[in-house]
Amino acid sequence: MLNLKSFVSSHMVLAIILGSVGAVAHAVNAFPALGRPALVVRAPERQVMQAAAKAGERLVAVGERGLVILSDNGAKTWKQAVRVPVSVTLTAVCFVNEKLGWAVGHGGTVLHTVDGGDNWAVQVNGEQLAKVALQEAEEYARLNPNANNADRLLKSAQQLLADGPDKPLLDVKFRDAQNGWVVGAFNMFFETRDGGKNWTGLRHLIDNPKEMHLYAIDATMNEVYIVGEQGQMHRSTDAGQTFQPLKSPYSGSWFSVVTTRDGSVVAGGLRGNTFRSGNQGESWQKIEGLPPISIVSIATLTDGNVVLANQAGQLYFLGQSEKATLLKTPALPPASSVLPLNAGSVLVVGGAGVIPVSANPGASGNSK
Repeated sequence: MLNLKSFVSSHMVLAIILGSVGAVAHAVNAFPALGRPALVVRAPERQVMQAAAKAGERLVAVGERGLVILSDNGAKTWKQAVRVPVSVTLTAVCFVNEKLGWAVGHGGTVLHTVDGGDNWAVQVNGEQLAKVALQEAEEYARLNPNANNADRLLKSAQQLLADGPDKPLLDVKFRDAQNGWVVGAFNMFFETRDGGKNWTGLRHLIDNPKEMHLYAIDATMNEVYIVGEQGQMHRSTDAGQTFQPLKSPYSGSWFSVVTTRDGSVVAGGLRGNTFRSGNQGESWQKIEGLPPISIVSIATLTDGNVVLANQAGQLYFLGQSEKATLLKTPALPPASSVLPLNAGSVLVVGGAGVIPVSANPGASGNSK
């Protein structure tokens, strides 16, 4: 059985200083978009976007081909970032203040900005993360030679390295300027404690023997929640030092998870399946009123309530009841994510770019 204290104390052994010129060059050869800067495009706000975040008052959205766009006037106008060194699809973005942010995407890419999103630099790519995963697996096997998952972790890490940087990261969460996590395909899970200078593999902490994809992560000061493919749900109550699997209230995939102001957790997935827990995931209540369309994003509004976006571009408001109500909005294209703007509006991010819309529940209607 894993001695967690011994393993945590060995993180200094596992953490490696990244940025080797040779490693980066090899990754670029295997995945050319890792070395090709994002192109300047016309009307960047109308391009295919994947996610958005707030950097203070600024809005930052990321999307296909390395596109990063910025708005300093509440989504009225947008401009493209000055420098993005990759043209891979960016899937998620997170800021801890008006200056410091991280974005993740295909090729195992992690980008970092220190100026609010104007300029970005690569912190790590998928080939370097595969090496981190291999070091993690080797150290885990050394400390726990009889563990049931030791051989699996080692073989899968070796395969990650052999495959090259072809696995996407799908979400990123930083609690502060130093401590953050990224998750992705095939049980990819990594942590940094120094703002992304060094990364440590945490795949051994997740009870995921089939190495299902991990789609989303959210965290409070001490709680961390990860959800993913085929009912994967995991919780930490010690700021990510250990994780326990949660019993999923349904067997399908989860695409989004958020913690709310009152301490509850809301998760959404396939066919409109959305559940809320008020006891750290020990039990779940199904949210009614949603059509059988996949929930792709959940966001907490400034008043503590929740807005949900589905794959059809519909938005739903969820208050304190267990029934969601359809928000009356203009016809929207399929959404990838949703970001609260102020007390009465949200930014819908997706195939048609970025679109601000009202999210006032007073203008809501009932779903059919």
